[in-house]
Amino acid sequence: MQLDILYIPGLGVVMPVVILVVSALLVAVISEACMVVLKRVPRGLPDGLAIIGFAFAVLYSYLLGSDVWTNGVRSFVWSWNGTEYGPPMGVVLAADQFSVMLVGLFSLMGLIVSIYSVGYMSEDTGLPHYYTLLLLMVASMNGVVISGDLFTLFVFYETMGATSFVLVAFRRNWEGIEAAIKYLMMEAIGSTLVLYSASLLYGLTGTLNLGVMSHLLQTHPDNPVVPVVVALMSAGFAVKGAVVPFAAWLADAHPAAPSGISAMLSGVVIKVGVYGIIRMNTLLFPIHTVYFNWPLLLGIFAVVTMTAGNFWALTQSDLKRMLAYSSITQIGFILFAFGTATEFGFQTGSFYIINHALSKGLLFLCAGAFLHAIGSRDLDDLSGIGKRMPVTAGFFAIGVLSLMGMPPLAGFWAKLLILTAGVQAGLLVSSYYLVFSILAIFNALLALGYYLRMIHTVWFRPLSERAAGAHRTSRTMTLGMGVLALALVIIGIYPAPVYSIAEAAGSALMNFGSLVAMLSGSP
Repeated sequence: MQLDILYIPGLGVVMPVVILVVSALLVAVISEACMVVLKRVPRGLPDGLAIIGFAFAVLYSYLLGSDVWTNGVRSFVWSWNGTEYGPPMGVVLAADQFSVMLVGLFSLMGLIVSIYSVGYMSEDTGLPHYYTLLLLMVASMNGVVISGDLFTLFVFYETMGATSFVLVAFRRNWEGIEAAIKYLMMEAIGSTLVLYSASLLYGLTGTLNLGVMSHLLQTHPDNPVVPVVVALMSAGFAVKGAVVPFAAWLADAHPAAPSGISAMLSGVVIKVGVYGIIRMNTLLFPIHTVYFNWPLLLGIFAVVTMTAGNFWALTQSDLKRMLAYSSITQIGFILFAFGTATEFGFQTGSFYIINHALSKGLLFLCAGAFLHAIGSRDLDDLSGIGKRMPVTAGFFAIGVLSLMGMPPLAGFWAKLLILTAGVQAGLLVSSYYLVFSILAIFNALLALGYYLRMIHTVWFRPLSERAAGAHRTSRTMTLGMGVLALALVIIGIYPAPVYSIAEAAGSALMNFGSLVAMLSGSP
């Protein structure tokens, strides 16, 4: 069957959002109807509906990608009764290669986590709520990266924050509630900064359309208010992106959330913050002006973020907290690549986003399997658990080795390419980037301290009393972890197909003229 018959060109951009929203409504409505009629929700019903919804979203992401790769930027303009409400005042959604890459990644991770959750959440109640929130969270993430105006972006951004906040506290224990409150408070501050910067931009340009705004700001960059806007907007998105010093919420939220949600938070949710920083700065503000140089500032924050994350991780004895702080370090590496402000840097940063999502998603799923088996995240309790859970521990080792940058795994190419981009920027752009590259290499070596500790604890330490009672992982949990582990191995052995996607995404991010024209309605 030709998959193209499923694709609706006029709605292609918005369908990865619509499919997930409709799936969330189906989960909620059908589950509630079952409660009324049957007095219970049939086992596997919300799980199955969520998996089907995510599978269709992944399929449509592929079809949208085929359209964008063939025909360039695609858009959707809101209309009512035959009247279009497009630029410069209406709602416009648009997808270039960078947006499509992220939409596909978000939807794929949602699919894998929903499969994993069938086993992991089997003993929990309120599963219709869980899957409804998960579907809405991913739908809003997809919405953020295809938004063509700041109003629509902010609505999706807030929806993502609200759903992820509830998911962190889903199990209603004290740890989850405390972490969710911290997350909500930090998220509120970040959202306020984004909203205030958006209001300043509206005052400067008279529009919220990103295409029109880009044209006006790129041609008149020397307004002294612009550096203030850059600072406020970058700081606002940096809260969600877990950039130091705005990452205080992350170490509590990741361990407290159900492990599938931890995988989503670390693997893809914080990437939405990174997207906001990179897309807004690249699209709206010139690289160099009289008042500021945002890529250099990004490089400084990148080094601080990766260094702080490493030192925090080295002191941890809780596996999920260690992984959470490791995510801060990895965000530093991603910002380092984008901070070069070169096309090669943007390409390698895009590739690193994919690698980190797969690697850290895998590690949190494995940590969840360990927790599910013995009821503890403490490294002493996990001592030698690989002897009782060799398959899960093997997947865990693949994830750790990938983040370490060991060949022949995907992380080797991601880290090598990022460091190469840094050195290239140091030679061609500014010597500052050579210093940043040296510090990045130092941090890559420093991270070995806790990565090797994880592997040594799981595989080579004596079996602890608690780990001795570990039980096998369910098939759906193993399937979810196995898909990610296999992906890391395949990409490591043959990176060309995935890197070609990242390469096109990075180039689209750097060369945004087509996106600006589509958003602004210019010919």
